[in-house]
Amino acid sequence: MRVALSLLLGLALANASMADGIPHIDLNGNSYSNISKVYLSGRRVIITYPGGGTSATLEQLPPEFLESWGIGQDRQTAFKAANAAQQARDLDRAIESGAFRKVHGVVYDTRKSQSGWVVFRGVKVYQIVSDGTLIDSTPNDTEILPIFVRHLPDTIGDQDYISFVALPDGTMTYVNKLDEHRTVRAYDAGTICDRSEIPESVLSGKLAYDTLLTHGSPQIDVIAHLPDSDHLEASGSGFFITTNGYFITNEHVVRNARRVKLKMGSTVIPAKVVRQDALRDLALLKTEGQFMALEISSNNATLGQAVFTIGFPDVRLQGTEPKFTDGKVSSMAGIKDDPSTYQISVPVQPGNSGGPLVDDAGRVQGVVEARLDDMAALSVMGSLPQNVNYAIKGSVLREFLSQGSETTKLSGNTDTSSVVDHATHAVAMVLVY
Repeated sequence: MRVALSLLLGLALANASMADGIPHIDLNGNSYSNISKVYLSGRRVIITYPGGGTSATLEQLPPEFLESWGIGQDRQTAFKAANAAQQARDLDRAIESGAFRKVHGVVYDTRKSQSGWVVFRGVKVYQIVSDGTLIDSTPNDTEILPIFVRHLPDTIGDQDYISFVALPDGTMTYVNKLDEHRTVRAYDAGTICDRSEIPESVLSGKLAYDTLLTHGSPQIDVIAHLPDSDHLEASGSGFFITTNGYFITNEHVVRNARRVKLKMGSTVIPAKVVRQDALRDLALLKTEGQFMALEISSNNATLGQAVFTIGFPDVRLQGTEPKFTDGKVSSMAGIKDDPSTYQISVPVQPGNSGGPLVDDAGRVQGVVEARLDDMAALSVMGSLPQNVNYAIKGSVLREFLSQGSETTKLSGNTDTSSVVDHATHAVAMVLVY
C-alpha cells in the first residue's frame, strides 16, 4: 500500500511539474533545462533553474513558452504598458538631470558608454576661469597637472572634488597666477540639451549619440572606427623627422599616455615616447619602419613669411583625413612676447597640436602648439581674437633634439616639386591611450 501511494505521489508531482510550464528554452545561443520558475520582475522576465537563473525581455521569448508559465497575452500587454510608462518617466528624469549633452552639434546620452569620452573620478577643482574650469587631473601633494574643462556645472567651486565625463577638445592656453602662459589639454563636458534638441534616434535609445547634418544625413561615428576607441583619451598631430621612424609632436599631446599609436591612412602602428620636455612642449617618439620625413630648417622664419600646416583637427566632426591650412608668420614672438614661439595666421583647431609649420621650400619652421582660447581672450580684451594661433620655433625644436642622447640624424626630403604632397605623407595622427 505504501509503495502504491509513493508511486501515485511521484506521478502527481511529475504531472504538476509538467503543468508548471515548458521546462526548456534556447536563449541567446544558450540552452536552459529543468526550468523551475518563470515570472515577471522589473522590466524583465526572470527564468530560474537548478543552480542559477537568467533573464530576458518579453520579445526574446516565444509566446507559447510564456503562456505555459501563466504569462498570458493580457499580462504581457499590461507588462509592456507598465514598462513603457516607466521608460518615459526615466527619460524625463534623465533629460531634467542633464544626461543628454551637446558638444559641437552632436547630442550624446551620457548614461551610455561613449567612444572617446574620458571618465574623471574624484578630481580637484583647481581654479574657476573664463568659460571653464581648471581641474587638477592628478591630485597629490607634490604636483599639479591641470586640464581645462568647459561646461561643468555652475554650482562647483574652488577646491571641490568632483566626478564627471568629458570629451577631449584640443588645448587651451591661459595665463596662470604666476603670470606664466600655460597650454593644457582641454575637454568639453557638453551643454545640457532641451528635449527639442535631442534627435529621435537618441531619445528612443537606438543610438548613444547622433546629429543631423544640414542635408539631413546622420553623422558617422568617426571616433568609434578608430583603433581601441573605447580607451582613446586624446588625439593630435605630428610628423616624421627621420626616415627610420623618429617623430615629433607636442608634449601636452602625449602627457600621461599609457600607450601611443600613429595613424597614417589605414595603417596604425605603435610608437614609444622617447623623450618629453614640458617646458618646450615637445616630445620625441619612435616607431619601426621606413617613412617619408621632413627636414628641419636651419634658419628661423621671417615676419610675413608664408607657411602652412597639415594635421588632424577636430576628427570627430572633420574626419581623419589630413587637413591643409596656410597663412603667414604674424609675429616673431608669442603670448606676452614669448621668444620661443611665433604667432601665426594659419587656421588651426583642436587636434592640430604637434603638426609641422612648413615653409614653401618644404622645411619645418616650427611646431603648431595652440590657438588662443576665444572666451579667455574675450574676457581679457573685450573682443574675440581673429585667427590668433601659435607655433614653437624651429630653433627651439633644434635645441630640443640636440640635447638628447638618441641617434636622430635628420634625413628629411626637400623635394620642392610637390611640397604639400610630401608633407602630407610625412605627417600622422597621434592616438593617445
